[in-house]
Amino acid sequence: MNRYARTSPGQTLEIISIERPFSFFKLIENRFRTCQPLRRIFSQVRMHGGKTMVLEELGTPEDLQEENEDLQKRIQGALSSEACRLTFFSNRFKSDQELANTTNDDFLGYAVVKEDTSPSIGTLSRIYESGLRPPRHDNNFVRGSQNWKCRVGGCVFTANGYLYAQQNGLTNVCAHVALRTAAARFHPNGDMSYREMNKLLGIDHVSEKLNGLSLQQMVEVLASAGARCFQADYSSADKPPAPFQKYIYGSIESGYPAIVVFGTTHPSGDFHAVPVFGHTFNQDTWVPSANVSYFKIGAGTKYIPSESWLSTFVAHDDNWGSNYCIPRHYLRPQQPLVPGQPAPKPEEAVSQCVAHVISTMPKEVRLNPVRAEIIGADYLFTILPQLPPDNNPWAMRLRTYAQSHLLVLRPFLLSFTEYTAHLKKVRDWHRNPIQERLIDAFKAAFPDERFWMIELSVPELFSANLRKVGEVLVRAEALPSVQRDLSSFVLAR
Repeated sequence: MNRYARTSPGQTLEIISIERPFSFFKLIENRFRTCQPLRRIFSQVRMHGGKTMVLEELGTPEDLQEENEDLQKRIQGALSSEACRLTFFSNRFKSDQELANTTNDDFLGYAVVKEDTSPSIGTLSRIYESGLRPPRHDNNFVRGSQNWKCRVGGCVFTANGYLYAQQNGLTNVCAHVALRTAAARFHPNGDMSYREMNKLLGIDHVSEKLNGLSLQQMVEVLASAGARCFQADYSSADKPPAPFQKYIYGSIESGYPAIVVFGTTHPSGDFHAVPVFGHTFNQDTWVPSANVSYFKIGAGTKYIPSESWLSTFVAHDDNWGSNYCIPRHYLRPQQPLVPGQPAPKPEEAVSQCVAHVISTMPKEVRLNPVRAEIIGADYLFTILPQLPPDNNPWAMRLRTYAQSHLLVLRPFLLSFTEYTAHLKKVRDWHRNPIQERLIDAFKAAFPDERFWMIELSVPELFSANLRKVGEVLVRAEALPSVQRDLSSFVLAR
């Protein structure tokens, strides 16, 4: 239990009521200097209805000791370090006994605050790591979040969420903390240390010092953790790949994080990396209808992608805090130069522009979500004319929607075991289940590998009830042939 700051025993324990008139602003000003992301964490605790905080001073567990050793190598000088663990609860208690009687339902999460001081860097106060419950709103979809055990006094609680961390700028940068969030979804130990990343990349802080990470290095780290990476390069305005939102959505909708690298206005031309792991869903958005009828956006596409209802991406930003919502069109691809217009300054040309997207999947997956959706659409539109006769009302409806290019398609990655479990749960509009013999036949016929399930729906059904009409399964662990055939086809229902 001493490996991590979140699970190591505390040296002191203080129970604090954080209900009004308690001020988090005053706490930060008096104790934590200018740790900006901590303000965001405290705001989330307020939104979750936090009533009690436990503050524990920490010793030097293994992960903090590793970082201290690496920092001393990097700065070539003396370093002093202190750390404390803040844990948050939605119930009221004032004593150790009441803490012992607290259940995990009341546990909101934790934050480890670390302060490093040396003559060369001054004093640096930051969030070493934090694990908080995902956003509380019904329209927030965060899949694949992990459970993080956290010690509080003599008790152990579990926080569910995507790990947040803040860079120190010396032995780890924004790419490291984004990688730490994403790699935790795959790493056999659940958490990939900065030392493990740097050792893999040959960064020893003496002969090879850290100066940011390249895209190839980021992919190498994720692959070492056990992920398959699908990369999309938007660094040039010439012939960009599919919209970057589709690569992100294809990962996060199936419960696997993505990393977005974008340009800033910093004079040095620095890029920034953030992990994305969820999205918000706007059931009332006007955009899909307007795109089809008024603006003919995506006129060559025969269907509406389900990500059209996506409103914002849920992401961490190590400079500002955890679980932020980024509007889907706030970041944009780089735009080509307009003839006759002066070229912008280099930092202006890339500011707010996505340079790279890394979409992650389990290492067995070989077919990326964008291509899977295209192949699934091809199969579905080939099958639609073969539907039962016209006395089937949904056959008639689907043909009508298809003719108007109004069918909705949603890609989702799952194993066949997960698919058959899904079939056991689904009910038709009259609440009838699928016959058990059909599910048993599926189990007997197909191996337990991963598939892309391309769901078929219509706008009113998908947006209001989150329901579908059917689906097609496409093999995810094999690349499709170049020829248009059925080599990737599994089944349609």
